[in-house]
Amino acid sequence: MDDLSEGFKNQNANKDKIKLEIYSDEINRVKVSIDNSVWMYIGALFVPIEFKDYCLTTLNNLRCVRHGDWTDEESECPHQCGFHDRNNTEIHYKDMHRSNARLQIAKNWITQFMIRESCQKHRKLVYLNILGLNLSNMNLELFGDDTDRDTTIYNRFYRSVLKGGIGYFFKSYERVTVHKIYHDKGSQESHELFPWHSIYRIGLESGNVSIEEDKIEFIDSDHRKSGMKESHFIQLIDLLLGATYSCLHNPSERKEKKEVGRAFKPALKTILDRKKAHDGNYMEGSYYSSNYYRTQQISFFPKKKMRLDESLSQLDVYGSQVEGAKKTRDENYFYYERPILLNDLSQCNLARWF
Repeated sequence: MDDLSEGFKNQNANKDKIKLEIYSDEINRVKVSIDNSVWMYIGALFVPIEFKDYCLTTLNNLRCVRHGDWTDEESECPHQCGFHDRNNTEIHYKDMHRSNARLQIAKNWITQFMIRESCQKHRKLVYLNILGLNLSNMNLELFGDDTDRDTTIYNRFYRSVLKGGIGYFFKSYERVTVHKIYHDKGSQESHELFPWHSIYRIGLESGNVSIEEDKIEFIDSDHRKSGMKESHFIQLIDLLLGATYSCLHNPSERKEKKEVGRAFKPALKTILDRKKAHDGNYMEGSYYSSNYYRTQQISFFPKKKMRLDESLSQLDVYGSQVEGAKKTRDENYFYYERPILLNDLSQCNLARWF
C-alpha cells in the first residue's frame, strides 16, 4: 500500500487526532451590482499534514498541461515541451486574462483537483471554508476608526473562519493540532493584533485545539519570489475566492475570469444548496448528500440589517465571550443561500442570439 492510501486508511480509522496547516487570503470591499451591497470575503484551506506533499505534487503536475508530469527545473523535464517557463507562473485570479497558460492551469486546479480529486467520499485531501461578510448590513462604526476599520473587521471574522472550520470539518477528532497558519502578504501583517490574536483566542476558547506556532506566517503568493512550496496553496485559496466572487458578483467583462467562475459554478451550486426545512428542525439540500459535505463550506453574514443592540450582543467585536449568543447567531444571521449571477456560457450565447 502506497503512502497516500495508507494516509486515507488512517484518516478514516483514526479519529483521535489530526494535524493540519491552514492557508488563508481575502477579498476586500467589492460590490454586488444588483443592490450595491458591499462585501468582504475571507477564505482558508485546511490541509492535513499527511497529504500536504501529495497535494503539492498534484497541483504542480496540473501545471504541465500536456503531460501532467511537472519538474521544478526545465532541464530535468523528460518532455522538453518548451512551455515550462510560461506555466511556472503565479496562479492569481486578478491576472487571469494575462496568460492562456494561467487560465488553463486555474481551470485544471478547480475541476481536476478541487472538484474531482480533493473531496471524494473516502479521500479528503483539503478542506475549504469561505465566509462572505455583507458590510452593508453591519454597524461598521463598532469596529473603530475608518483608517483601520477593515482590518479590525477582518481580524474578528478571520477567527470565525479558522475556529468554525476546525469545529465543522474535524468535530469527530478528539485532538486537532495546527502546525502553522499561513496568510498571503498584505496590510494584516502590520496590524497590531492580527498576526497573533486569532491564535491566542482559539487557544483560550477551544480545549481540543492546539496551535504550535504563536504567530501567523505571511508569505508571498508567488512561489518564485518566496522560494516556498507553500505559496501554491496561497494561490489556490486566492483562485477559489476569485471563482466564488465571479459567480456571486459577475463583476468582470473579462472572459477569462468568467471561465474560472464557470469552472467552479457546478460545485458552488451544490455547496450553497443548504437551508432549514419548513418545520425548522433540520437542514436540507443537495449539499448534505454530496462529497462536499463537511469538506467545503461557504457561508454568509449577516442575513439582515443588524440593529446596534444586536451587533453588540452577537458580533463579539471586542473579543469577549458572548453568553447565549451562538444559537441566535446561527439561526438568524449566518446563512448559505445566495443567487449565482454568473450565467452559463450557453445562456449568454442564447441571449446574444435573441
